[in-house]
Amino acid sequence: MTRNIIAEVYPWESRVAIVENGRLTEVFWANQDESVGNIYKGKVKDILPGLSCVFIDIGLNKNAFLYSGDIQCSPKYKNGNVFDSLKNGQNIMIQVKKEAFSEKGARVTGNVTIPGHYLVLLPFSNDISISRKVTDDTRREQLRLLMDRHKPDNFGIIMRTACLEGSDEEILTELRQITLLWENIKYRYLKSKAPALVFEDMDFFERILRDYLDNKVSKIVINDEKLLSKVTDYVNDKNYGHKIEISFEPGALFEIYNLEKHIRRAIRRKVWMKSGGYLVFDETEAMTIIDVNSGKFTGNKDFSATVFQLNCEAAMEIPRQLKLRSIGGIILIDFISMKDAAQEYEVMEIFRNELEKDKAHTKIIGMTGLGFLEMTRKKSRYGVLDFFSKECPVCNGRGRTLNISAVICEIKRKLIGSDYLETSEIICEVNPHLQKSFAQDEKHFQYLEEQLGKRIKIKYNNDIEITSYKIYANDVSMRL
Repeated sequence: MTRNIIAEVYPWESRVAIVENGRLTEVFWANQDESVGNIYKGKVKDILPGLSCVFIDIGLNKNAFLYSGDIQCSPKYKNGNVFDSLKNGQNIMIQVKKEAFSEKGARVTGNVTIPGHYLVLLPFSNDISISRKVTDDTRREQLRLLMDRHKPDNFGIIMRTACLEGSDEEILTELRQITLLWENIKYRYLKSKAPALVFEDMDFFERILRDYLDNKVSKIVINDEKLLSKVTDYVNDKNYGHKIEISFEPGALFEIYNLEKHIRRAIRRKVWMKSGGYLVFDETEAMTIIDVNSGKFTGNKDFSATVFQLNCEAAMEIPRQLKLRSIGGIILIDFISMKDAAQEYEVMEIFRNELEKDKAHTKIIGMTGLGFLEMTRKKSRYGVLDFFSKECPVCNGRGRTLNISAVICEIKRKLIGSDYLETSEIICEVNPHLQKSFAQDEKHFQYLEEQLGKRIKIKYNNDIEITSYKIYANDVSMRL
């Protein structure tokens, strides 16, 4: 697999695309106020046990929110109420784990981590964990022994997949660096007055390089000359053992490299596959459901071979879409049913192998009683859909437009019940989008006027939502 990294930098935002084997697999956004990874000395503002969260003032426009499961507290509170460890006005060290977005403040955690290229330091833990992607038992044991001998007491360590490519000396050098960094953070925390920033993580692009730069990267393209110099120095310092082409290209790189259309496609509910089959993505509040459909693909062999080919293609495409769309949480996948156990096993192996390429933690739970593949994926950032869309004010996020005929019928029912209005004329104020429907319903309005013995006047108002209306007599308004 070859990986290219393409970065666009503008005064208002930065975007980075990860392209693997010529296909867009992930895209990242950041504005100039991005704060993920930053560590703050915050001040507790509101404790809401009923909602299992605490609001923290960290000096930003909106208070950050801290879930109960992310509260770092002393052992005496572990089996009790964690909220007993906090009080209003108390200072607390927290780290931003998800950026503020729309009306939501930043999500923060008390379980602070100091990430490096090879290691992640856990200041409030004492465990050693090794990436599940390090599958060689001999290497896993070597890494564990290395940390057992050199890890400072009362620190936890996560050994990242990059340890497969790093020497022991490089890993230990980074261990010393991040340990010293933590000591500096503690010092700044003690000396600062809340709310205060005590540690600013690497900038947006450096963090992506830290996580994605390895021996699979062959090319980095940037449209900002200042960033080009910085990236060149960063890559040269790391000495990855192979040549990485780093180049400057002016202009809109996402357009130049034909990535924009793939981002737009990631908003769509339906994803077509090369065979003619397609996937349907339905994201709900609780989970995401993915349906595999045969579409235009009928195959050239028997039904079993057709289904097997479709499922194999879906097993390769779904993990890519999960990364591209940044889908997390519970995921149910409805592959087309297969009767051949050997074919089903092969599809699952393809799916597992593709998931192994995902930087986010994924877990396959198994098949549900109804035949869905159940899995989970950790979500740490907002997806493409969040950036390009918002909840529809008409359908309130249900994904269906309102039947105009239903609105018209409701208005007519309200009108016929308005005979109590002591006036010779009733005003019905509606959105202009209903004008055509009202014009086609002239006979029914004549019937209403006859029944009421009153004249009905329709007024069109752009400020009224299409699902709303006002019915009133004279100039006294009331919503029914």
